[in-house]
Amino acid sequence: MNKLMKTGLLAALSIVLVAPSLTTPASAKSKVKVLSTSKVAHKTYHGSMGNIYSSVKLTHRKYKMSKYRYTTWTATKKAVIKNHGKKGTLAYIKSGSKSGWIYKKYLRSGKAPFNKQKRLNNTYTAYLKALMPVNRDDKDTPGERSYDALASSIDNSWGNNGYYGEDEVKVAAKDKDALINAYAVFKNRFSGSQRKNLDAMAKQLDNLEPITDNLDEVASTMGTFAQALSTAVGDLS
Repeated sequence: MNKLMKTGLLAALSIVLVAPSLTTPASAKSKVKVLSTSKVAHKTYHGSMGNIYSSVKLTHRKYKMSKYRYTTWTATKKAVIKNHGKKGTLAYIKSGSKSGWIYKKYLRSGKAPFNKQKRLNNTYTAYLKALMPVNRDDKDTPGERSYDALASSIDNSWGNNGYYGEDEVKVAAKDKDALINAYAVFKNRFSGSQRKNLDAMAKQLDNLEPITDNLDEVASTMGTFAQALSTAVGDLS
């Protein structure tokens, strides 16, 4: 019985000792072998698939390209590797402080598409901040995140305001400044004669200092500017 037990133990130990040697060839084969690296002419790319690695040997994943679909990258180097026995081409890409290696097959030439939804979200947030000082009775907060809703809010908040008496001077001043700040949110989206005309109206309004005797003029100038800005914002996309 003791002999049988000893024989079994020896057999078990031999399997444990031999196992690492059996797995060594497979582990060696799975390592990435770098066949060549070289610089390339700088070229812009974007992508939505694949992983970006810190090393050409693909030892550590830094980023998922799916999270950077709106980022434009510049490729400066390439490498040819053999991974699991298969050849592949990597590109070294960089965007700002981010960089790494990615399989070139996941890259598409040219700049990344523009993230319109992100721009709308940022515009909406900035507009709400500009709208805050407006008199509560005049303020019309947009009900949704769309340029049509923003356009309606501008027209309703500043398009038909009236100010009466000395107590309204401060209210008119706040509303005037708020409209100029609202225009600042959008003005870089306009160009050419449209931008020139809106800039002129903004300057005219900014030069008006509300006093008791000119409240009608302030309200009229504000309304004209608000309606023009509303129309321009409604055409954005």
